[in-house]
Amino acid sequence: MDHVQGKNLQELLKPGFSERYSNEEIIFIFHSTLRVVAYLASQRIMHRDLKPANILIEKEGSARVIDFGFATKIHQKEHIFKICGSSGFMAPEIFKYSPQIPESDYDERCDMFSTGSILFEM
Repeated sequence: MDHVQGKNLQELLKPGFSERYSNEEIIFIFHSTLRVVAYLASQRIMHRDLKPANILIEKEGSARVIDFGFATKIHQKEHIFKICGSSGFMAPEIFKYSPQIPESDYDERCDMFSTGSILFEM
């Protein structure tokens, strides 16, 4: 992995974030995060732990997603962890998962929920 000079988004989201960054810069950060999530979905991968601490912001403002410890293939029969992630950014369908209820399985949309939560925090 490349060395990224910068901070993670959680470090940047301290009071005054919206005053230090213009709307255009915030949109650029969010858009680059969405590109990563879209790429993962195209590769049939769920990250399942998207949160500001797992997004590194490079000096030019683009985002790098890190910490793929909970990542898994979409619709893989056996996942190491079925209920995982960080509670503030975890999709409701992950919370509601139950091995006894086959319809409770989830997919890549759980990452979109997390991404929306990150945008809300930004």
